[in-house]
Amino acid sequence: MEKIKVLLRGAYLPMKSLLAFVFIALALVSVNDFLVSAYILTHTQASLLLLTAAMIAIYGYVHITKASYTKHQRDSYAWNIMNNSPEMVWAVNTEYKLLFFNEAFRSSIKLFSGHDCRPGDDVLAINMAEDNSKWKELYNKALRGITFTFQDTISAAIGIASYENSFQPLKSPRSGQIEGVTCVSRDITWKVDQEKKLKESNEKLEMVLEGADLGIWDLNLQTWEAQYNEQLKEMLGYSADEMDGSQATWQSLVYPADLEAALGSIKSHINGETEMIDMEYRMRHKDGHWVWIHNRGKVMERHAGGRPVRALGTHLDITHRKLAEAELQKLSLVASKTHNGVVITDANARVIWVNDAYEKMTGFTLSEVAGTYPADAASQPDADTEVVKRIKEKLARRQIIQEEVIYHNKNGEKIWVALEITPIFDAMGNLERFISIETDITERKKHDNQRVILEAAVKNIAEAVLIINKPCEKNDAMYRVVYSNDAFFKMTGFSPEEVEQRNPISLLRGPKSDSEKLTKVFDAITSESYIQEDLVSYKKNGESFWINLAVSPVGDLSNNNQHYFVAIVKDISERKQAQNEAQGLTNELISRNKELQEFTQIVSHNLRAPVVNILGLTQIFDKSQAFNQYNLKILKHLTESAQQLDTILIDLNDILQVRESSTQAKQKFILKDLVQQVLSSFILQIEESGAKISLQVDESIQLEAIRGYVHSVVHNLTTNALKYRNPRRPLELGVTAYTTKNDLVLWVKDNGLGMDTKLIAGKLFKLYKRFHSHVEGKGMGLFLVKTQVERMGGTIKVFSTLGKGTAFRVAIPRENCLVEQEEMQYALEVK
Repeated sequence: MEKIKVLLRGAYLPMKSLLAFVFIALALVSVNDFLVSAYILTHTQASLLLLTAAMIAIYGYVHITKASYTKHQRDSYAWNIMNNSPEMVWAVNTEYKLLFFNEAFRSSIKLFSGHDCRPGDDVLAINMAEDNSKWKELYNKALRGITFTFQDTISAAIGIASYENSFQPLKSPRSGQIEGVTCVSRDITWKVDQEKKLKESNEKLEMVLEGADLGIWDLNLQTWEAQYNEQLKEMLGYSADEMDGSQATWQSLVYPADLEAALGSIKSHINGETEMIDMEYRMRHKDGHWVWIHNRGKVMERHAGGRPVRALGTHLDITHRKLAEAELQKLSLVASKTHNGVVITDANARVIWVNDAYEKMTGFTLSEVAGTYPADAASQPDADTEVVKRIKEKLARRQIIQEEVIYHNKNGEKIWVALEITPIFDAMGNLERFISIETDITERKKHDNQRVILEAAVKNIAEAVLIINKPCEKNDAMYRVVYSNDAFFKMTGFSPEEVEQRNPISLLRGPKSDSEKLTKVFDAITSESYIQEDLVSYKKNGESFWINLAVSPVGDLSNNNQHYFVAIVKDISERKQAQNEAQGLTNELISRNKELQEFTQIVSHNLRAPVVNILGLTQIFDKSQAFNQYNLKILKHLTESAQQLDTILIDLNDILQVRESSTQAKQKFILKDLVQQVLSSFILQIEESGAKISLQVDESIQLEAIRGYVHSVVHNLTTNALKYRNPRRPLELGVTAYTTKNDLVLWVKDNGLGMDTKLIAGKLFKLYKRFHSHVEGKGMGLFLVKTQVERMGGTIKVFSTLGKGTAFRVAIPRENCLVEQEEMQYALEVK
């Protein structure tokens, strides 16, 4: 009742008219039809006045009369409203039979299925949907007393339609029992299509925004709270769930010096003073650096009174553009001071700025060339048309240009200019300008012409020839090869492209080059002096060979200054080989002579002493009394002298054998196996003395040498360690071997008696030199060790401290080592 009263209060018709309309309606329809009409009217788009009238009629009739149902009453005003509604309206009983339907339902069924429906038809049989089981379940759901709404799509030959369907149980007004289902279906195809198009449009917009790296902000001007998309937050280093939209947060991120101007731009637009927000300012990135932002936005929604309530806008990261602008400003400052000509054009390649160097080079001022095209300056009658064509084509394609062109200065003189034109783009990839660096190369071109003359002169010379230029520019300190003839390519295996513009010193240098001689050559070139040297050079394949290099300065024909150097290169490998062989023979002869002298001294000194003893003893021998005590003593001394003589002869024989064995064939053997073999021959002495042996020799070290030499070296050094051990402590003997860049290194170290190396300097490796008299020995071992090591091309050094111990370092050239091994660090210190 209260609802009816509310409707009455809001009605626009006078009360009397409403009452009259109620009594007319009461005479026309039954209770059931009123209830159905009331429900249908609440689900359609009929006018408020008619809906109110229908509801009043229902309420009045229930409380006033119970007239019977007649055909005339079905044609009432309420039925006409329902029947003319654009929504489909129908009702079914509990057996899914149609009770009633409106014209919209009948037309849709006929359109989609071709059936002209009538009351009593099975609604499932004439259903427009393909899945009848689904619709049957929906009717049953409503018959269970549930009111609900759902969307459905129907496909037919005429197309696809979308509907919003509302199902409600139909109850008897008397008993309250459910007698059927009332249904209202609204065509929402246009709405679905619009939503689909809107979704597609939004997706395309998102793609465009993502591709353009634009951040989006949506500002509520009533609360000053903003919403940001992911791109905007990522621009500042934040994730999607970071960075709130409060005004305080935004202000805290804006660069302090930019904040006032940024707020002023926003307020000016809100107050209607500007058409849109358009400003550039800096914001702090999450990691602390500053990001330049181009902010554009506009008020998009206002109250009825005109007060703005909402603004939308975008953020574009222009940091790169700002940095480029700063660099351009620096470039302009530098360009104004540089010795090269600098021309800056607009995007259409028209001159907008030139520096002083350009004016000095050409004689033209900015006012005279502003608005002209640089390509036109190169289009001279004597210009290379192909070069001019390439310049224009690359300008049109916005490409970098590097060309050499002919200009004519203001006086009409021809000058050669090297152009390097670079296009400059903004952050969006739009062309902003071209920058042209222009260098006067007239002098270089003159030198090139002279070079052509020189090339013609030396092309067919049998010797290899290099022509080297002297740097003309102050900022170029590099001497370069500008020409080389075929004889040089044949000698070295290099191609012209690999030689030209190379530094001649780097071209000659290799692993075994003599740095001092190369420095001497370079000094001669820089001082413009003649020089001739024999050097080790390298071919392209890495093979080394000897050359004779003669470098002469050549004067410039125009002003007699030195600008070029001619280098004549001769292959002297065969000559050097012959010299080396001769030197080797000479060195061998000198060595043999030295050894012969030493041998002579040994013979004259060491042999003479026992021989003299023997002769003297034989003279004083008393032959008359052969076996008296005196003669027996003489015979004893005679025997000892003979034994001494025999020992000396044996030692001399050993020395001769060492010298003869240097011609023996080399053998391949593993060093560790040989060392272990030597040590095993001293096993009894080692055990008796309690010596500790340390062996650090990698099994991969394999030698190709005279095995007897290496065995003798290790044997003699080990013998010395055992002989001259310190009686106050156990012997510690260490044998270590490793490879370095150039040598195989063998260390034999002990903690024995040691020696004073200052007192024995120069004597240790001499024949018959002994420094510890308490132990038997002949002074032959170390002499043999040094002789054998030197025969293998190696060296031996001794490190010793009296009372501490001794270490011998033997170095044999690496070519004797067959297996490459990583270089080891071995520090030996005898304290």
